[in-house]
Amino acid sequence: MKKQIWENYFDIVILPPEEISSYSIGLSKKLRKYGTKWTLGKNSFIPHISLYHIAVKPKKFKAFVAELQRTAENFSPGYLQTTVIEPNFFMFDKPEWIQKLYLKVIKNTLKYYDWDYGTDESWPLNHFPKRMRKVGAQFIKKYGTPMVGANFRPHVTLTNFKNEPPNLGIKRAKKFKFKPNFFYICELGPSHSCQRVVVKIPFKK
Repeated sequence: MKKQIWENYFDIVILPPEEISSYSIGLSKKLRKYGTKWTLGKNSFIPHISLYHIAVKPKKFKAFVAELQRTAENFSPGYLQTTVIEPNFFMFDKPEWIQKLYLKVIKNTLKYYDWDYGTDESWPLNHFPKRMRKVGAQFIKKYGTPMVGANFRPHVTLTNFKNEPPNLGIKRAKKFKFKPNFFYICELGPSHSCQRVVVKIPFKK
């Protein structure tokens, strides 16, 4: 699928290993029959687990990357495990280490956020469950993203539906477990999808 990039808007992410990525792409393809806007792939709409969405001005990007490198070199991640499949989310557990990581990432990089970008317009909260909307709006004003606190749920987004999501229920996912060695900066596109990996950053060994 063709890349559709929102320039200077990024996602700090964990990329799952090949077997989980391929499984995610397969799940995404199966949802096409319900009318989807896009499908996961290897070269665009790349399967990923988001930590923080952030707009950064080009002149600040080098310092932003250096901040993330300092964050990663002092952090040792643990394991992530798959849990369930919601209609368009492939869910993972939420161990303490990933909660510490995403909060550390936000704390260390918030100073680089480009508040003139208008990122709040990219978060239509009417798509969120009602319980998440009010606090999500507060988080957007404070952090530029609603995905904080209870709203931070590690997952791979499988697709977005053109119309109302089908009532597919929640299914048990195939069991996978992995420990990331890197995190990445992706350029974002439609539905906050990862369109292209621009930086790879190793964690502490």
